[in-house]
Amino acid sequence: MARKEFVRSGVHRYSKLGLRRKKKQIYRKAKGRDNKVRLSKRGRITKVKIGFKKEKAKRGLVRGLKPVLVYNIEDLKKIGEGMIGIIGRIGKKKRLEIAEHVKEKKIKLDNLDVEKFIKEVKEEREKMKETKKSRLDKKKKKDKKAEDKAKEDAKKEKEDKKKGEDKEKSGEKLEDKIEDKDKKDDENKDQDKETVSKPGVKEEKK
Repeated sequence: MARKEFVRSGVHRYSKLGLRRKKKQIYRKAKGRDNKVRLSKRGRITKVKIGFKKEKAKRGLVRGLKPVLVYNIEDLKKIGEGMIGIIGRIGKKKRLEIAEHVKEKKIKLDNLDVEKFIKEVKEEREKMKETKKSRLDKKKKKDKKAEDKAKEDAKKEKEDKKKGEDKEKSGEKLEDKIEDKDKKDDENKDQDKETVSKPGVKEEKK
């Protein structure tokens, strides 16, 4: 006979008490004064009472086997004939070690599908490697782009500097030309003044 499942009253009505939520479906003793489960009325859910217990030999067994809690590989050595392992709350790394050992030694576990778990972990690791690789590639591309831009900016700056120097040189040349012209004009004016001031020169001209 299958083990009787006991649930609290109101489980069929409220989500917080376990409606369509298997993990929330637990037993609580009905305590209300007019509660029909407490009064064992017909048509209501069954409450816990004497007579539902299993035979002494079958109590505490999992699939008819004696359960052994497993937290590490050393605990797996305790599992013998007529026993089954139940993995406790451990991390993924230890769980993978245990799964690989179990697969090799062909030990029975109740709460772990070994093949499926190993496959999932391998896929996850491959996915992580791919994401890491793509992230590194993106970073390299970004760095290269920044480097190229920096080189381009430096080149542009150099060209601008060169153009500025050329302009300065051409400006200086123009200034020198203007100064030379002004000097020549001043010299010509001085010569004209000298010729006007000398009378003998005038007569000769006449």
